[in-house]
Amino acid sequence: MLKNVAIVVADKAAEGYDLGKNFSKFREAIQKNFGFFMVVVGTAVGLIVISLLLESIAYKLNGHKRVRMNTLTVTVCGMLSAIAAVLMFFEFPIFFAPATMYKMDFSDIPAIIAGMTFGPVSGVVVEFVKIMLKALILKPTSTAFVGEYANFVVGCALVVPASFIFQCRRSFKSMLFGGIVGVLVMTTFGTAMNAIYFIPKLGDMFHMSVDKIVEFGTAIWPSVDSLTKFVFYCVAPLNLLKGSAAIALVLIAYRPIMSAIRSLMSAQSIVSAEMEKPGVKPAKV
Repeated sequence: MLKNVAIVVADKAAEGYDLGKNFSKFREAIQKNFGFFMVVVGTAVGLIVISLLLESIAYKLNGHKRVRMNTLTVTVCGMLSAIAAVLMFFEFPIFFAPATMYKMDFSDIPAIIAGMTFGPVSGVVVEFVKIMLKALILKPTSTAFVGEYANFVVGCALVVPASFIFQCRRSFKSMLFGGIVGVLVMTTFGTAMNAIYFIPKLGDMFHMSVDKIVEFGTAIWPSVDSLTKFVFYCVAPLNLLKGSAAIALVLIAYRPIMSAIRSLMSAQSIVSAEMEKPGVKPAKV
């Protein structure tokens, strides 16, 4: 997978990709939309706090110790974030949703794995770093961060409940049940947020009326004549498909994922034991 990341970066370079130019666009986008960018950062902080509380509940229920944030955790989450950013780059349109606004990708899978391995906090971190890497390195924002914000929040609506339920009792049934709950939360929350906040905000950013955005859905579904029908016909099915596909792939890979989790937990225990020895100072992260 890391080779694939290198291949994507190499291809970008061959196409005349300019990291410095991309960074300038990223900085310019932040300057133009600083207030909204801070909303994105504030939401990430809020979700991390909520995830910390959920982790505390999960660890009390399963009797496990909280996973310490050390070099191993940071390294694995960093790798998963890079993989997620690359997966986000390989997006493709779905016939029932406007391609100019909504596309399908599998970038939530690494975040789900991080959440199930280390806890919901790690899943949220991977989701956030993913959109930052995408906007900074792979593809500059074209939606004034509204699209990235929606991807982050809706992705967390899947990752947090799924990983929390799995952490309460690590088993295939818990992964299945958590996945189902996560998909339902993602579909319901994502659809509602698109109608209430994301679509109106996108219209404000680009000085476009909501009716004009609804017309994109009308071009696909003639019966779509309101925002409610737009999210019902276009957004809800996409969230349902995206979440279900991600969870299904994770369930198919359940055995190797559990094997990796056990190996990482074993390595984590060894690192923790070494750090608890007299005279051994924890490494700064």
